[in-house]
Amino acid sequence: MGRNSHATIGNNFAFSSGNYNPLSRNIKGAIELEANARISIGDNVGISSSCLWIFDHLAIGDNTKIGADCILLDSDAHSLDYISRRNGATDRPNAKKAGITIGNDVLIGTRSIILKGVEIGDRTIIGSGSVVTKSIPADCIAAGNPCKVIKYITHE
Repeated sequence: MGRNSHATIGNNFAFSSGNYNPLSRNIKGAIELEANARISIGDNVGISSSCLWIFDHLAIGDNTKIGADCILLDSDAHSLDYISRRNGATDRPNAKKAGITIGNDVLIGTRSIILKGVEIGDRTIIGSGSVVTKSIPADCIAAGNPCKVIKYITHE
């Protein structure tokens, strides 16, 4: 954890890393918080061998499942300006960042990538292998690269 970073984790949190899930192919998971970053994980959340690299903030609601080998990254990690990238002192500080918010009862499929500034609404399903570059509303199934709503879910 980076300097002045903060993590809040709810009850019944499970984070597997390695051989627990056959879909992860023994890939190790990681949670990295950069300086001043915040992460909030709700109750009954499960994450399998995924990489969470947080520069700003990540909020995950209750009863959410994140599949094997997913990446959640709330920053470009490097400056988009080539001059800034040449110097370690200016590269990362000039990288764009924007937090990620994932609602309650969300299911994110294996090998999906969730990028900066994304909000995923409650009860939404993200299909495996999706690249989520823009926010996705509640109560839908979304998939693809870039990820798009395929179908809305009605609850009876």
